Amino acid sequence: MSDIQAQIIREIPQASSLKQWIARQPVAAYFVLAFLSTWILQLPMVLGQDGLSIFHFSIPLPIYIVLFLASSFTGPTGAAVYITSVLEGQKGVRRFFGRYKQWRIGLRWYLFAFFALPLIYLVAAMIFMGIEPLTALVTHWQVFFTTYLPALLIFPAFITWGEEPGWRGFALTRLQEKYSPLVSSVIVGLLHGLWHLPVFMIVNGPPALGPFDPIHFLVNTFGIMMITLIWTWVFNNAKGSILMAVLLHASSNATSAFIGTLIPDLPKQVGHTTFVIYFLLAAVLVVTTNGLLGYQSKQAEIE
Repeated sequence: MSDIQAQIIREIPQASSLKQWIARQPVAAYFVLAFLSTWILQLPMVLGQDGLSIFHFSIPLPIYIVLFLASSFTGPTGAAVYITSVLEGQKGVRRFFGRYKQWRIGLRWYLFAFFALPLIYLVAAMIFMGIEPLTALVTHWQVFFTTYLPALLIFPAFITWGEEPGWRGFALTRLQEKYSPLVSSVIVGLLHGLWHLPVFMIVNGPPALGPFDPIHFLVNTFGIMMITLIWTWVFNNAKGSILMAVLLHASSNATSAFIGTLIPDLPKQVGHTTFVIYFLLAAVLVVTTNGLLGYQSKQAEIE
């Protein structure tokens, strides 16, 4: 427990009960606030005709988009910034935001962030389609620049700026101070997956995944848990760079659009196969790093 945390707990008359709870259980407080702050904003879409149709109203598309985007920032990032301010004050908040611009982390990690996930998806597609995906990539190479890079750097990246400062910048960073990187990754991956529950209940509008399918939701959560182990390895080797966490997550979102454009008749089994590859790669990383996943007890601090 830090000196600031201990001081908050000691000064009971001055500190609110919320701040006392945050000081004692900062990570638990983070997850509760992140879920509540996101789900409250997404609740109108879930309960209305865009989702479960419990109430007979539909959210206009502009408001829908604003609420959806805002929920990503008020949830993970909002919770992370607020709890950091309670625990470490303004200096801690400045240090936290400093990790947004932590870019000197080695070229190999940028190459991984930009190319690893598309390659994994292509390998999964080739298992079912032979060399057809590779041929499509060679023939339509421009799709990488017209679809993948814009998706990586613009809209999906904007959403992940709302998520990753919380999931990895705050939660994973603090969990690893107490638990092993493996356990910490499983916790973050599981709760990150469950955090998406309202999205899977939205039928109309972006993103529309159709009627709620519990199997689809569970498979997606399992996939997030597996890829989180891989992202932890990169994040730790990138010295806790929030920028790198954003790029990894944005690449994951952009890859789906890229592969869908490159191979319109992609078999449905490819998506599940990518999860298997994530599992195998994660298992290799856990074994070869002795479960440390690149973690060092003291990550580089950004002043």
